[in-house]
Amino acid sequence: MYMDMADFSKFGFHRIIRYRGIFDFDGFYKYVVKWIKDHDFDYYEPKVLDKPPYKIYKMMGRKKVSFFAMFMVLPEIWIWEAKPVEIIKDGQKKVLTEARMKFVVNGGIILDYDGDFEKSEGQKKMEKFLVDKILYHEVLLKYFDYMDYYLYDFMTDIKRYLEMETATNAY
Repeated sequence: MYMDMADFSKFGFHRIIRYRGIFDFDGFYKYVVKWIKDHDFDYYEPKVLDKPPYKIYKMMGRKKVSFFAMFMVLPEIWIWEAKPVEIIKDGQKKVLTEARMKFVVNGGIILDYDGDFEKSEGQKKMEKFLVDKILYHEVLLKYFDYMDYYLYDFMTDIKRYLEMETATNAY
């Protein structure tokens, strides 16, 4: 959809959280979806890939920040060796999941998401000049920096949900 329009190499974010242990997978999945929706992103779940021995849950969130820029968040949950485990917590039986998990957070900025500058070759050159020369610092500070802190906050919230020791960050 907008994937080929995103320039993740220039204005992108890619971080990975690895986790092994017992956790509530359904609650974790709902937490990720809730975080995306609570931060005013439009939520899409394009696909779930079941390739033994792992499963991949790919999601997408997008948010228009101006007439020219859009934020895109592409989280992925990779699960290996998942098996249900019964535990007793606070005197109640709960069924949790014991698994290895890799949580990948990809994000980026899409400039000119409506394709206004895609009508002719001259407009494409004008857009490149505007973004690279005139609006470079505005794009970098107003959009990229904001998106970067946004996604670091997302990762911190995920680590806090999983009760990991690194549930803080420097930002």
